Amino acid sequence: MSHVGEVGKILIVDDNPANVRLLEINLRAAGYATETASDGEEALQKVAAVNPDLILLDVMMPKMDGYEVCRRLRADEATSVIPVVMITALKDSEDRIRGLDCGADDFVSKPFDKTELLARVRNLLRIKYYRSMIAERQKFDAVIEDLSHGIIITDGALTTTLVSRRAQILLCKTDVECLGRHVFELFDGFAMSPDARALQATAERSVTVDLEQLNVSPGVYLSGRWTRIVDPAGALTNLAFVFRDVTRERRKEKLQRDFLALMSHKLKTPLTIVSGYLSLISSGKYGPLNEGLAQAFRLVESRAAELKMLIETLLRYASLSAEELRHEAFAVNLAEVIQRSVTRTVGRHGGDHADIRVELADGLLPVRVDVEHLALVLDNLLDNAVKFSQGEVAHIVVAARPVAPDMIEVAVSDSGPGIPPQHQDDIFSDFLQVEEWFTGNVGGLGLGLPTAKRLVETWGGSIGVESKVGQGSTFRFTVPVQTAEPSAPPAAQGAGPGHMETA
Repeated sequence: MSHVGEVGKILIVDDNPANVRLLEINLRAAGYATETASDGEEALQKVAAVNPDLILLDVMMPKMDGYEVCRRLRADEATSVIPVVMITALKDSEDRIRGLDCGADDFVSKPFDKTELLARVRNLLRIKYYRSMIAERQKFDAVIEDLSHGIIITDGALTTTLVSRRAQILLCKTDVECLGRHVFELFDGFAMSPDARALQATAERSVTVDLEQLNVSPGVYLSGRWTRIVDPAGALTNLAFVFRDVTRERRKEKLQRDFLALMSHKLKTPLTIVSGYLSLISSGKYGPLNEGLAQAFRLVESRAAELKMLIETLLRYASLSAEELRHEAFAVNLAEVIQRSVTRTVGRHGGDHADIRVELADGLLPVRVDVEHLALVLDNLLDNAVKFSQGEVAHIVVAARPVAPDMIEVAVSDSGPGIPPQHQDDIFSDFLQVEEWFTGNVGGLGLGLPTAKRLVETWGGSIGVESKVGQGSTFRFTVPVQTAEPSAPPAAQGAGPGHMETA
């Protein structure tokens, strides 16, 4: 199919070789490509073979006249939009009406005028282009209306150009309320995560967006992918948001989190008492212990501490509700938060076992994020890097650099065994760890990376891993740069949940 302004391919159908040659000369001189057929049957074969942009069709031909050819072209969906110009010596209006009834678009009388012919060809090629576009749009609309997902398309100014019927239903909007509006107007009545500001600031091509309908009970939840489409210069040309109703999944997750929180609280209270008495016994509060008993109690204490850490992990995971994830973001000094997280990690694992080097690009701008969430992501990644390292000392590098005017990338590289390609997507799933034969018997519940992923995506960033077996892993996540707004209070900057352990 030729676009407007491009050279078209024209099929000339005439049983008179002199007429064919004359038409070819004129059309090729004007820059058009040509194909020829000498009768109706050959014309239909050529149409199927070369898919012309326009057909110049003689009326009076052997085997099959021009009227029948035109009828067959219009009856076939594949050829129904090809313009047909009938070239005829017939002058009677009834003959022309018959041609129109068969689907002809225009007529040129023999002998034809060159200027008139070329003008009609140009106009019909333009009509054919727009007709094809309409047909494609109708097919597209028909397809998306049958999808269970909602689809929103905008232009570069974020003004909606297409909102599928399913999207209108999910957002409780009418067609009039959707088209021609700024896309964020469609989400009135919904809490967005990431919020509108983070989405407009992100340089990521595609981001997961969650919507929660406000002031309704029970809650309604939507989730989908927010995809930016840019031109070669990097300017936004379109935005696509494809989403679906995830209410059932969210309610199931809530039940799971509520159960985990309840069970964790039920376990934590007796464990605290047990740990307290173990400590008293080990300290000799109830009398001296021989070396065998002292060693046994130390082992029990260490196992109780591990159990306490797992319970705290479950509590923290269960507490990351929608309300928790909507913490207010401030301008944060990224270098300070990284250094505090490194200090906490070394404190937990010991300087003899954790060798952490920090490499920061010069002039890093403040980032806009909830400082506790950022600290938790860093703690999870650093703890995993230590736990999965090979050898007695874990060699880890934390680096940060700008990757776009409004995004900074943080990378945590370890000296571990690496992650097989088939597992690199799975490690971000809840309660899932790579097989024990590969990772070794490492403690934890498999919640550290899923928690980190969930937190990163709430501020409009993304997280991923690069890894080769035997060569370690590098986890990268992005954080939005702060624009001109007040920063967080100094006491809060870099503060983190020092007691938190990764799972």
